[in-house]
Amino acid sequence: MLYRFAICLSLFISYVLVAPTSVHAGSYTFPAVGSQAENLSIYSSTDAERIEPLIKAFQKRNTATAVTYHELSTIDVFEQTKAEIDAHLPTADLTLSSAMDLQIKLVNDGYSQPHVSDEIETLPKWANWRNEAVGFTYEPAVMVYNRRLAPDLSRITTRFELANAINKKGFRLRGRVVTYDPAKSGLGYLFGTQDAIQSEDFWYLARSLGDSGVQQMSGSGDMIDKVASGEALIAYNVLGSYALARARKNPALAITLLQDYSLVMSRIAVITKNAPNAEAAGRFIDFLLSREGQSLIAGPASLYALRTDIKGAATAKTLQEKNNGPLIPIRLGPGLLVYLDHMKRKDFLERWQKTTHKK
Repeated sequence: MLYRFAICLSLFISYVLVAPTSVHAGSYTFPAVGSQAENLSIYSSTDAERIEPLIKAFQKRNTATAVTYHELSTIDVFEQTKAEIDAHLPTADLTLSSAMDLQIKLVNDGYSQPHVSDEIETLPKWANWRNEAVGFTYEPAVMVYNRRLAPDLSRITTRFELANAINKKGFRLRGRVVTYDPAKSGLGYLFGTQDAIQSEDFWYLARSLGDSGVQQMSGSGDMIDKVASGEALIAYNVLGSYALARARKNPALAITLLQDYSLVMSRIAVITKNAPNAEAAGRFIDFLLSREGQSLIAGPASLYALRTDIKGAATAKTLQEKNNGPLIPIRLGPGLLVYLDHMKRKDFLERWQKTTHKK
């Protein structure tokens, strides 16, 4: 009995320790349009206002489905799902996260189940892993700058040029450059490690960022706020979807897709292992990938549509046609687990902190 009590206590403590801590965390209820027969529960790192048009359109086609939407950080989506399943506690039916590597780890570690459909069959191979991790957006990592206060920053087209600009402008950019803190942001860690794989210029840039007194934050929205207010002039590796939505409303904000390369992230959907309503979760994935869902993603959701038969500024097709440099999608698969290894994560973060002079 004591042994069982100790195990239960340990699981309870683990659950408490991974409870949501994001300042943006919140729960939102979308009642069924008709007589409720089921509830779809979602853990997601996407802002509720972005996903709301998709949920409401889905409910028009599924009138008996209520949706409970929990907005968490990328790390909390992973940790809370894992802890609840380990403790045999109720968890979400579906997880949606921009931290592609953490979603792959959920699948790899046995916390998911497959979903097979015609919609998934249309995905590019890089956006689907084992029918258990499914991408539904096509979002570049971009640089955002304040064109009203620093119009000359439009001349920066590569990471090497960005590093040189930071070095040369010295005092002007001191403390006025912002990027992700990879120790606190799952997406920031993903972008950082993928940058390190792509080019050694990343570490030259990291050194320049450190010398400039870079501000490190955990979310794209907060970084864009800094640039919009003028407190920062540049934000590096901001999510393109968030940047585009804000730039549409604020002409002072300008977006640059760097020409040496642009990483492309896809938000990933995973149906949890013990999902109480896996069938509804599968229908929601199918809707996200449908022409209607993808059109909403490119429109009112202010994300980027993955399907190439969808028209508009926020689409994979437009990015591929107009971008002046290579777009490099982050491929789903076991390769994303490499930097989740404890020692590799420790080594990367130590090098980052040393290079950016963060104590």
